[in-house]
Amino acid sequence: MQQSYLTVDGLSKTYGSFVAVNGVSLDVGKGEFFSLLGPSGCGKSTLLRMIAGFETPTSGRVLLDQSDVTTVPADKRPTNMMFQSYALFPHLDVAKNIAFGLVQERLPRAEIDSRLADVARKLQLKVLLDRKPSQLSGGQRQRVALARALVKRPKILLLDEPLGALDKNLRTETQDELVRLQKDLGLTFVIVTHDQHEAMTVSSRIAIMQSGRVLQVGSPETVYEAPISRYVAKFLGEANIFEVATAKPEGGQARLTLSGFDGQFGARLPAGVSPDGPLWLSVRPERIELVRGGPGLPGVIEDITYTGVQRRYRVRLVTNATLDAFKVNLGCDDDLAVGVSVVARWADDAAHLLGE
Repeated sequence: MQQSYLTVDGLSKTYGSFVAVNGVSLDVGKGEFFSLLGPSGCGKSTLLRMIAGFETPTSGRVLLDQSDVTTVPADKRPTNMMFQSYALFPHLDVAKNIAFGLVQERLPRAEIDSRLADVARKLQLKVLLDRKPSQLSGGQRQRVALARALVKRPKILLLDEPLGALDKNLRTETQDELVRLQKDLGLTFVIVTHDQHEAMTVSSRIAIMQSGRVLQVGSPETVYEAPISRYVAKFLGEANIFEVATAKPEGGQARLTLSGFDGQFGARLPAGVSPDGPLWLSVRPERIELVRGGPGLPGVIEDITYTGVQRRYRVRLVTNATLDAFKVNLGCDDDLAVGVSVVARWADDAAHLLGE
């Protein structure tokens, strides 16, 4: 990653005995689209509000472009925040909503008009400037809220669940639009979301949070393909997790036996994972193949769910545990049906060892 543009250094926030954010340190590069991902109550919104200046840290620092802004008030920081509710003024038209912050700053009228015209052009809002928020669709209101944030020309744009109120189709369309705008404008975006698909879609890097801590930071591909813990593997997408009985290292790989099953299996052995400690094996459902015989994990198909794009197979294994496998719909029937005995198998490079 390039030199840090936003640095969060040991940031903590407590409310009495409750620790909302616990010693978080992060570096975000200039021009990144960075996501804070986690379940409700994990501290991601509190962390974003401390970056914005709406919450005072109990300890730690926030640095922006190498300058310490920890004690700088929110309205004096070169950041702007876009909220989930959009918080548009219903009595003002689109133009006045967008320009509101500039008017409050008492900028010259010519400067306000110039900035308004520029952001309206970039976000395709010129034909909507005289409308009220009640006359706009959800996607249009989202663009107006984004314009109001961008018109102040922040160094970093902070987005707190900005797409949560949109329906599925509009949400997907708006995600694509956000990515395009971020690239076109060259701004640094930090977004809070609980939606794994959204984080994977828009982000250059993702920080996964749990109970006020950051568990893992990496590109979408890295955190998905190489999770560092069972929690990350299960939270980001879906994963089948098996307890490892024995592990024998072989270079960067390991030969394994799994608790309750016969046979040996191969897997990648990540750096820092000791083969001598407790181990688990993670395999994504889309990497599993179901066949009628041979080596692998035997079981019986218990349920099949058709989703259009793919079929999801729930297999009851001989240990009574369940396994999920996905198969892309290629428009042809297969011989797999509920009640059929199958064997689940996968390539060695599809399996990932977890040390916790």
